Amino acid sequence: MLDNNVPQPWQGQTTLVFALAACSIGLGNVLRMPYLLGEHGGAPFFLSYVVTVFTVAVPLLTAEVMLGSKGRASPLGALRWASDQSGRSTHWSLLGVIQCLLGVMLAIYCLPMIAWMVDRAVVLNSGLLASASATEVATNFKQLVDIPNVTILVALVGLVTLLAALGPQVAMALIGWIALPAMAVALFSLLQYGIEFGDLESAGDWLFGVNYSNFGWEAAMMGMLSGVLTLVAGLGVGSVFGARSPKNLPLLRAVIAAALLDVAFMLATAVALLSLLGATNVLPAEGLAFVFVAVPYAFANLPLGEVYGAVFFGFAALATFAALLALLEPSVMLLHQEGGMNRNLAALIVGASLGLGVFGLEHLGQQIGFLPLLLDVTIVGILLLLSIFVAWRMPRPFARAELYREPRWLFIVWWLCLRFVVPTVLVLVLIWQLLAPR
Repeated sequence: MLDNNVPQPWQGQTTLVFALAACSIGLGNVLRMPYLLGEHGGAPFFLSYVVTVFTVAVPLLTAEVMLGSKGRASPLGALRWASDQSGRSTHWSLLGVIQCLLGVMLAIYCLPMIAWMVDRAVVLNSGLLASASATEVATNFKQLVDIPNVTILVALVGLVTLLAALGPQVAMALIGWIALPAMAVALFSLLQYGIEFGDLESAGDWLFGVNYSNFGWEAAMMGMLSGVLTLVAGLGVGSVFGARSPKNLPLLRAVIAAALLDVAFMLATAVALLSLLGATNVLPAEGLAFVFVAVPYAFANLPLGEVYGAVFFGFAALATFAALLALLEPSVMLLHQEGGMNRNLAALIVGASLGLGVFGLEHLGQQIGFLPLLLDVTIVGILLLLSIFVAWRMPRPFARAELYREPRWLFIVWWLCLRFVVPTVLVLVLIWQLLAPR
């Protein structure tokens, strides 16, 4: 069922740019990139990341947005319509179902982190960690992980369910016009704080120093994987946002602008945080240890750290919540359009699935340690199939008809990247993921 009579929530491309950028910022840039940049060679790693963002992630996300804009439906409906119009098997539309499931699975991982970020903001602001040692900060966080704050988790599930029920127009307006500006203000404050109290020289050496001895095959693959995953491509978000965009937008340029914002936010966040770690003689760590141990320790041992620590974790929680809301929308749209459900009921089912999934993960614990790798491999595989469908199975005039506002040279570059560069990079990354020792 196509959704051709949806009220349009904006009149230009700004909301699409802001919404896509805000969703991207919340997925991995804070947790992974500051550590990876320094650990894997600095500038060479950053170059591999940026090149992958603009030659792989941007073409893929543009393809998703284009399909959504053309089909005006859920990821399943948009792919089914495109398959039918292209004279291809409608089995390609099953990619849309997998995208929706992947979005919910990733949201299940995001939700506990939002609860932890909210808790860290409250704890830092209260002064409970003032002048705490690294061991005390780590112990405090371990207690939080071992005994989750059920109240915050339930409140977050209820809030995201309510916002999902209100419809994508409300979600996109909140993400694009409230979440992103609030994140920008918070990040600007953190940068000022880092300049005043941090060690910018150590941050620059870590992020942009040229260390070719640490940049090998594995580092290049890690940079490519980070670039592939940074723009929420492969999770159906681009399709549902494209379905709600006005006609005649320059979609490719909108995605490029969102990617530029994403990279700028990542760099600004990395500079702000690493300057604070440098001032407190803390080496960056990867993942949860970086965000929930090293960063709180730095804030707890710097002047006014309780205030700016609360600002940072509020910013991080807002960014991740924006991503969470976007990740659930494809599934809600799928149940609403393809399943014929009332939107409120569809949102309730997806919200309940999110809650059950989060509490299920709490009980399974270490038994699901393989799931992050499985998610990454599945996302890369879905992106590979999506690029094959759009670039090799769908007629080029079909795509050009939706991207006609782009300059011809830019469209050709996009098409060639999607046809040749994207599959090559994704196959290399997929092989590396499957064969690399763990």
